[in-house]
Amino acid sequence: MKLRLAAIALIVVGVGAVALVMVGPTFGASDSSKYTTATVTRGTVSSDAVATGTIAASTVYGLKFGSTPDIVSTTATTSGTGGSITSNSNSNSNSSTTLTWPVQTVSVTVGQTVTKGTVLATADSTAAQLQLASAQATLASAQSKLTTDSAGPDSLTKAEAKNQLDQASNAYSQAKANKTNTNAQNALKLSQAQEVLTAAQDAYNSDPSTDNANALQSAQDSFNNTQASVNQSNQQAAQQVTNAYLSYEAAKLSYEGKIAPASTATIQADQAAVAAAQVTVNADQAAVTGATITAPADGLIIAVNVLPNVNAPSGYAVEESVGPMVANCSFAESDIAKLKIGQTASVSISGATSSAVAGTLTQIVPVASSSGGSSSVATYAVTVTLTSPPDTVLAGMSATVTVTTASVDNVLRVPATALEGSASSGYEVLVVDGDSTTATPVTVGLVTTSYAEIQSGLTEGQTVVTGTTSTRSSTSNTSSTNVDIQSLTGGSGAGGPGFAP
Repeated sequence: MKLRLAAIALIVVGVGAVALVMVGPTFGASDSSKYTTATVTRGTVSSDAVATGTIAASTVYGLKFGSTPDIVSTTATTSGTGGSITSNSNSNSNSSTTLTWPVQTVSVTVGQTVTKGTVLATADSTAAQLQLASAQATLASAQSKLTTDSAGPDSLTKAEAKNQLDQASNAYSQAKANKTNTNAQNALKLSQAQEVLTAAQDAYNSDPSTDNANALQSAQDSFNNTQASVNQSNQQAAQQVTNAYLSYEAAKLSYEGKIAPASTATIQADQAAVAAAQVTVNADQAAVTGATITAPADGLIIAVNVLPNVNAPSGYAVEESVGPMVANCSFAESDIAKLKIGQTASVSISGATSSAVAGTLTQIVPVASSSGGSSSVATYAVTVTLTSPPDTVLAGMSATVTVTTASVDNVLRVPATALEGSASSGYEVLVVDGDSTTATPVTVGLVTTSYAEIQSGLTEGQTVVTGTTSTRSSTSNTSSTNVDIQSLTGGSGAGGPGFAP
């Protein structure tokens, strides 16, 4: 069988004995090359995914006078697009933003570590207290109106309404009585005028003299005048009755309105007014309380933008980073399927510590943060929360994140370059026995770029061939590199990728 072997630098991963690489005898190789060998050892075989990223604080609070803390930035993801939330705007807006805050004291400096509740700065709250007093008065007025409307009219209001109704009723009754009397009096007047006219008519009929003719004309004129006066008087009396009736009906409606409880719409409007006034009071009370800025959590002061005896700016007076430090990094699409929340990670931060910092995967954004074109690969945002990092680890530092995606402990292993064969035809290694080699079939488990797990076929301490090396010529030495080690990795169980036949 023709062997295709490549010489590579052995990368030791995990625990266990370091494989010994040696130049062995020729074992039938050509005069110009020799075998490199290694010993079968017992230890750990692990596969890692590696990405670079940046250190950041998990949350940054922006603190200003008269307001509750704002989240300026956080590694928490609120949408599938991934990434961190960053906001430089003052999202916490209320009436306190219009107030002037004369700074009285500033108790912290940039870089200072503080605990929750620590007083960071104070300001004069006089303007906020005046605003609160005005809001409280508005609230009291709204509450009073709601109470009055809910209870209905009081006894005095009801008595006044009843008195007005009685007066209108009496006026209506009086108008009707006056009309009856007026009609009777007018009927008598008209009857008397009729009698005079009839007598004059009879006298003229008996003696049509000039005097009787004049008397008849005078009686006729008097009757006509009386009839006109009676008609007018009766009409006026009738109109007075109509007016009194209308006044009485209006008084009844007014009475019913004054003694009836407030309508549902009125009560709801009163309740809305009380609620709005309460919101204003709460905001103004918070503004008064906010004249003293305290740390919302244990953390590190990263910005101080105020000075004593100077009015505070409209933006943040103090900014504090809180929570554990995190490493935000981007893993390639080939690695993302192997990552899971809760996996441990090792984070190297060259600018802060010579030792790697332990961490845990706390977030994997399921949408690519960059998509692959003809010359790029899709990457996915991953957040690793650091476990007890030293104080020298600061936001903005570069980091290399290593996540062990697969690992087996206390297993037989050989350098990955010792394998030859394929998943379909099976694998074998060349075992060194004295001055000869024997091709030995093996069953493999986890295979990485450094090691291959041997599940059967070899015993600890055996020597295997890992490649060939050319004899020295002049001052240079060359070795074969015609094996693609990447094609070996990623396998598990008895099958796995290997050399092309």
